[in-house]
Amino acid sequence: MTINASVSVFVINLARDQARRTHMESLLKKLGIRAEFVSAVDGKTLPLQARQAYDAKKALRVYGVEMLDNELGCYLSHYRIYERILNEKLPYTLIFEDDIDISPSLPSIVNALVSEINPKWFVVRLHSMRPKVVAAKTKKFKGKIIKAFADADLIQLNTHTLGAGAYLISQAGAKRMLDYGAKIFMPIDQTMDRFWENGITPYIVRPFPVTQLAAFNSSIGDRTGNRNKGESLMQYLSRRCQRLKDSVKKRVYILFH
Repeated sequence: MTINASVSVFVINLARDQARRTHMESLLKKLGIRAEFVSAVDGKTLPLQARQAYDAKKALRVYGVEMLDNELGCYLSHYRIYERILNEKLPYTLIFEDDIDISPSLPSIVNALVSEINPKWFVVRLHSMRPKVVAAKTKKFKGKIIKAFADADLIQLNTHTLGAGAYLISQAGAKRMLDYGAKIFMPIDQTMDRFWENGITPYIVRPFPVTQLAAFNSSIGDRTGNRNKGESLMQYLSRRCQRLKDSVKKRVYILFH
C-alpha cells in the first residue's frame, strides 16, 4: 500500500552516517515508501543560529541540565522541517529519524489518519521511548481510544510520550511547534510533550508501528553521573518550583481538554 499523496515523508540523517542511510533506504524500498532524506544538523559543527536560539538559563530550570550539542543539532533538524512545512504549505508530514524499524502496517495507519475530516490532532506519535506508554497497564498510560482503525487505535493521552523517531504532523501542528519552540530549552520530543503550554494534546497509535533499533548507538550521546551534580541551591529551588508550576498547569489543561 502506498501512502496518501497528501503526506510528505522526510528522513533525518547525518551526512556522515552512511550506514543509517543505507538501512533506511533499504527499509523504505521494501515498504514502498518514497521519502526525501534531509541532512541533519551536526552537533559537532553547530551553526551560530543554534547558539542564538538556545536559552541556557531556561534549560537549567525546565530541563534540569544544560543541553548537549547533539541535542541542539537534533532539535534544529526537526525544526527546519517545520519551517519547510509552513513555507511549502505541506498539509501532512511524516518525519522519521534513521535508527528505526517500521511495520508494514504503517502506510495503512497513516492513510487512515489523514482521511479524517478536520482531525483534532496536531501530531500523532508513531513511536515512543517510554515503556509505560508502549506497554500500558494503567488507565493513565492506556489513554482514551478516539477511533479504531484496521491496524491500530488512535489514542489520546494525558501524559508525555517521549521520542521523536517517527510521527505524523499537520501543517497547523508545525506552526505550533515553530511558535512555541523558537527558543530552545529542552530536546525536541520533550518540547513537543509540553502540551499544557504548546496546546499539542498527545495522540498516539497503539500498537506502535515504529520501534527504535538497538543495533544503532544513540547519536545524541550519554550523560555520565548525576546530571544535577554541582547545581547551586538557587538552581535547585528554581527547578523544583518549575516542576510544581508544570504540574498545576498540566492538571488544569487536562481538566478542560
